[in-house]
Amino acid sequence: MTPLKLLPSYTCLAMMMVGVAAAIIIHFDHAPPARSRLTSAVFQYSVEGPHKSNACKNNQCSIYCKIDGHTLGRCPSHRTVLKNLTANSRHTFLVNVATPEGERNSSSYSWFIDTLPPIAAISSKQNYTAAEKITVHVAFSEACTGLGGFKCVNSSSCDVIVNGPASILASSLRTIDPGIRYSLNIILHSSIIYSRVVITMADKFCTDGAGNHFRRTSSSTLIVHIDRRPVRVDLWASIPAYLLGINGVPRTVYATNKMEDVEIFLEFSTPIVNSLDEIQKALLVNPIRYSPIPVRSHGNRRYNFKLMNISSTEIITIKLEANKLIGRTGFHVSPVAPLTFLYDSSPPGVWLSTSSPVTTRESNVNIIVEFTKPVFGFKASVVEVKGGTLTRQVHTVILKTTFMIEEISRALYSLTIHIVSQNVVSVVVPAGKVNDVSGNVNVASNRVEVKPYSAPAISTALHCFMTVGVLATSLAAALLTTSSANLGAIETLSSGTAYFVVSDPSLNLYGMIGHLQVFVLSDWFSPTLPVEYSETTRGLRWLVPHGKLPWKKRSKFMWPNNNYLSEEEPSGPQVGSLSIHPMQLNSMSYAYLQQGPLLPSENYSYNSDLHGLHNVNGETYIPDGKPMDSGEYFTYFLRGEPLSADNVANRMKHYTGWQDLEMNLFWLGIGGGSLLVFHLLILLFLRWRFGRTVHGLLSVPRFELFLLLLVLPCLCQSSAFAIGGKTTAGIIVGALLLAIPTAFIITVCLFLVVTIFTGSFIQYKEVKYARSKEPWFRKLWVFFTGRPTIGKWSCSEGPPASFLLRFGILFEGHRGPPLFIFADPDDPTGIPKSFEAGQSGSGRPRALSSDGSTEETRSTISERLLGCARTSYVIIDLLRRVTLGIVSGASSTKESSQGLVAFTVTIVQFLYLCVLKPYISRGVHLVECLSLLSEAVIFGLSICLHGADPTEEKTLGYMMLALLFITYVTQSMNQWHAMIRYILRFGQSQEESLKLGLKCAAKCLILPLLPRKHWSRLIPKYPQPDTVTDSSTRAPHVDPLSAMTATVVPVLNPNSPGYAYQIGSTSAETNPGRQRSGDSRRLKGLSERASDLKKLREMARATFSGQSKPEEGSTSYGLRPQQSSLCQASS
Repeated sequence: MTPLKLLPSYTCLAMMMVGVAAAIIIHFDHAPPARSRLTSAVFQYSVEGPHKSNACKNNQCSIYCKIDGHTLGRCPSHRTVLKNLTANSRHTFLVNVATPEGERNSSSYSWFIDTLPPIAAISSKQNYTAAEKITVHVAFSEACTGLGGFKCVNSSSCDVIVNGPASILASSLRTIDPGIRYSLNIILHSSIIYSRVVITMADKFCTDGAGNHFRRTSSSTLIVHIDRRPVRVDLWASIPAYLLGINGVPRTVYATNKMEDVEIFLEFSTPIVNSLDEIQKALLVNPIRYSPIPVRSHGNRRYNFKLMNISSTEIITIKLEANKLIGRTGFHVSPVAPLTFLYDSSPPGVWLSTSSPVTTRESNVNIIVEFTKPVFGFKASVVEVKGGTLTRQVHTVILKTTFMIEEISRALYSLTIHIVSQNVVSVVVPAGKVNDVSGNVNVASNRVEVKPYSAPAISTALHCFMTVGVLATSLAAALLTTSSANLGAIETLSSGTAYFVVSDPSLNLYGMIGHLQVFVLSDWFSPTLPVEYSETTRGLRWLVPHGKLPWKKRSKFMWPNNNYLSEEEPSGPQVGSLSIHPMQLNSMSYAYLQQGPLLPSENYSYNSDLHGLHNVNGETYIPDGKPMDSGEYFTYFLRGEPLSADNVANRMKHYTGWQDLEMNLFWLGIGGGSLLVFHLLILLFLRWRFGRTVHGLLSVPRFELFLLLLVLPCLCQSSAFAIGGKTTAGIIVGALLLAIPTAFIITVCLFLVVTIFTGSFIQYKEVKYARSKEPWFRKLWVFFTGRPTIGKWSCSEGPPASFLLRFGILFEGHRGPPLFIFADPDDPTGIPKSFEAGQSGSGRPRALSSDGSTEETRSTISERLLGCARTSYVIIDLLRRVTLGIVSGASSTKESSQGLVAFTVTIVQFLYLCVLKPYISRGVHLVECLSLLSEAVIFGLSICLHGADPTEEKTLGYMMLALLFITYVTQSMNQWHAMIRYILRFGQSQEESLKLGLKCAAKCLILPLLPRKHWSRLIPKYPQPDTVTDSSTRAPHVDPLSAMTATVVPVLNPNSPGYAYQIGSTSAETNPGRQRSGDSRRLKGLSERASDLKKLREMARATFSGQSKPEEGSTSYGLRPQQSSLCQASS
């Protein structure tokens, strides 16, 4: 490029360097090119003033120059010549001009001096190849475009020259970076197996921008080796090999216990192009790590590796992914068989475990002998037993001097010890008795000690006493319930009206059995409960129910394998007989072994002689037997998986929860099904005998709900057993079982909301007294025990009178959203002494004050919410029982966390009970508080028992028994008190008489069993008494029992949460509309004639002048006739 052509650019550059306020402009008229191969430079410049005038006329300007920052001094006015500049570097020339008028400006110019000739490097990714075509890349050091640049027209006119069995494919020339990078294909002759091709560049075929000619260097030549030979590899390790006979077939076993033997060697037939990292990625050593050993690679042909961090026992598989390795010619490495060997550097460990607790009452104890790996030479003389007698058993035959052994697995054995005394039994396997496949002898095992015991006398006596008491109480409650139902039917036959006041003696029975069930479940919450307590709860497991299945005979062995293959005499002194049962971990793994002996003794003898005789080194000798794979090493020389002894025991037992599930559901089906069938038969029998359906406490579904409340913990525990087994079928069955209590609790919640919380079906009425100021100690006592409460549940207009009978068991003992009836406690004739019921007897009362007016007050929103919370106490109780059932069966092993959960839910229910005081009866409230507190203390002690010494454990055991006994006694006293009070009123005489009540109950019980011809003597016609009523309100006919509705008396035991019920007459039930209208007219007439009502009350008080004041805690008031016809006849 000439200086004239560069002039505009110089001018622009100079103008850009001028300041904004400059009045002169410097022009470079001549300058060297931007890239030059000359070390000298000539600059011509001019200075223009305003209007393009010459600002430096007559050389009046002061001009200074700089080159690369160095001042040259004063410069000529128009032309400057620079010489001997530094080559191959960039230079900057600066001109600074100052005019006489003081105007200044400067301008600079930069250029690069390049004296190096362009060169090119030719390369290929395949210097060693077996392909028929390769691609070479030409990369110039700088753009070389002069003289036509790089070109390749054809194989004869190309700037790339090929020497050897190859040719250039000129059409494949591709420009990657113009003037810099190119690619070109070279065709290699396919008939050549091994040769080389030299590819080089031509010389001086182009120039760069500075005019330097191309120069060929060593990098301009490429040598490509053609090698189409296969790439082979040898994979081996320095592991001793042993030829063993397995099932009569010779097999090669690689096993070692020396760390120095474990090295891996790779030898390739030709060098490979992969890096060491790529080789390590292709070399898979499972399951450990390895590192390379620095050795001579012989041109990337040989590699050595050292295994690292090997555990005590490992099956190591070395596999080379040959398809990931490529020889330098491009061929993949040929596949090679993997190498598997056993590394064992530690002696076999022995762990003894037992399914029996530390203290046991069983006569046979199962001991599991678990080796960390299969061993050989285990026999009866190996085991040392002290303090007990060992028995060798074949099925049920006890042998004196012989035993049988079945070698299915050499890693696990089962021993059965027969305990004949109360001494501590100690079992141990000494060290050095057996050896493994690598020759390591075993270490000494742990010592298992089991202390036998018999059930303590106090535990046996206590659970027998409680069992008899529960059965007797349940039978008495059942007989009283049946008697009350029979009495109701008798009154129906006598008067035509099914009307009788009853209370349920089974409500306290539910509380007693329910709390005993909780104590029984506590035996599943802790592994270290005292013997005195655990044996007592074990004897009460029939309450859950949970017991041994009758068709499951007590097995002498824990395991099912009782077949034997050999018999031998025991050696050395013996104290008894020993039963050894080698166990099978995985039947599939041992299926091949079961076709014949595991290994013939002459070929499967693992001793030092065998290793010396059959040791064949893989480097010098190839065994004839087929090598074993990793699965076979697991099968023959190791357990299936490295588990602890406890886990092996659980796995060997194949615990799925089904056995515990069967133990629950079988006895639940037997007991519950029998009770349901018996209930149905009683109902059918009474219906057949009396000719009509028997109402009362035998009504369906009252008894069924009672049973369902009791079996909830059993169902939940069974569900937890099945789900805890972690099998698909078990999870499904467990979920279905768990759906029963879930659906029941949800149904109860909806029932309470619909029937009670809304007040549309059932109404709770409570007497509220106007109380004066109380002292602080009285308030404190009331805070802990609650106030005496007089309350009653009654039906609204909608449901039938039998609604309370059928479903009252869910709520009748609890307080609900109240309808308060205010009364004066100083008035002896006050309303709290009685509720007046309508003639229909449906339990729809009217409370009357002493002057004959009605005074009922609805509660506030807060009081209704509190009442709803009190009624919901049954939900809290159900949730706790469900939780305890689930927790007790959630784990096959007892854990302390289970006791913590039980303690938490019990404390929550206890606080709920203490704060809200949901029970109507104060006595029931105190009994429940005591029972829950005892259970919470039991759970707390079970958590703290871990690590206690025997003396402390025994003391805590007696403390637990005391809490259990106190709970049982208080619950039983409460229940029997309720039943005795019920019997006292059974006779319905003016004076309470236990004898008369028992007679009446007995006659009601046996009456259905008597022939009908004898009934007339027990059921005489009942005369109609005189009644003070108004003619306008009198019905056309009033039966004798209905005529007694003017007398209202309390009939329920204050400590019983039972209810008084009144079943309406047949006519009233068949025509409820007519009955309700009659009630309204009667109540209206009574309100209009207060004097008649006063006379009526005076007559009632005169009739029952001996009746006591209403007792606290009464849950119901109802009407009863002056005397039952049956009881009148008996008296």
